[in-house]
Amino acid sequence: MKHSIFAALATFLPLSAFGQMMPDSTVQVVAYWQKGDRIVYECKSTTTSIDKDGKEETAKASSETRIFEVIDETDSSYVLQTTYKDVFSSDMSLSVGADVINKLGESVVVKTLTNELGTVQELLNVDELTEEMRQMLPLVVDGAVDDKELKELGLTRQELIDNYAEQLCRPETITMAFMEDVAPMLNYHGIRIRTDQEYTVKQQLNNPFPGTSSSMQFDMNFWVDEELTDSTSVVIRSYMKVDNEAMLPFLREFLLGALKTTIPQNLAPEDLEKELNAAIVEANMSASLEQYSATEIHLATGWTTQYWSKRIFALNTYDGVTTAIVENEVSLADE
Repeated sequence: MKHSIFAALATFLPLSAFGQMMPDSTVQVVAYWQKGDRIVYECKSTTTSIDKDGKEETAKASSETRIFEVIDETDSSYVLQTTYKDVFSSDMSLSVGADVINKLGESVVVKTLTNELGTVQELLNVDELTEEMRQMLPLVVDGAVDDKELKELGLTRQELIDNYAEQLCRPETITMAFMEDVAPMLNYHGIRIRTDQEYTVKQQLNNPFPGTSSSMQFDMNFWVDEELTDSTSVVIRSYMKVDNEAMLPFLREFLLGALKTTIPQNLAPEDLEKELNAAIVEANMSASLEQYSATEIHLATGWTTQYWSKRIFALNTYDGVTTAIVENEVSLADE
């Protein structure tokens, strides 16, 4: 990990500031940014599904170039602007051409407020971005989906636009999707961490598997990898495990999406939960999730230089166990 990173550091990162490796075996992670600073990442993600017979298949692959820029600063805050280009996704879960998602993604410009340490405080333009995406969606659909594809989908142009708007152009959807991008890059900013201790914090988990959009908090353990850490950069590893009981709300949401045509629409919330719980029991369904990650942060600047994560989701039914493995890689890139 270290060798590939430091080959690129001389090109991308100023090295005039000092690293925050303390003499008492602690590391302080802060941002040393200035207005006009810019860093470019290459991002890749793959989702592999493994069926009950052990057959593996790549269910989704995506890549993009992600550009972080510091567009404003004060004594107590920074404003980061994140833009995307070369967006590619093979995800067909929305039942329409992937070109729509790719082109819409390249139109996204997100502004994030951090404190003086680089810790995320809020997204500044999510409402504005939601409206811009709604306005752009018809043009994107027209450029990506032709009349033949619409006929194959059994949808009119407006129905397809409405379908996308409902799923993509919502403040909560945009916020969760973006936090999946920015949180790993800035997750440890502001912390002072000992190299010889393990820590536990509450971590937000968003839509852990297809068909869900919920968000919940779980315990995440993290620690410094002492072998890979030195006075120039720190490598922080993490591990999180979510058991079946904690996964039940996600399972209910997953089933609700799968069974929405068979479950009466006018059920009271408590009756709906009973119906979904009964379906879970009938299918002998249970789920678990594990996630591993490693983050390298350059101490002289506060920029993350490399990030890797692996999320393993296992769904057990009377038919057997199916597994989805999502692996993400982010590294410094040339433009």
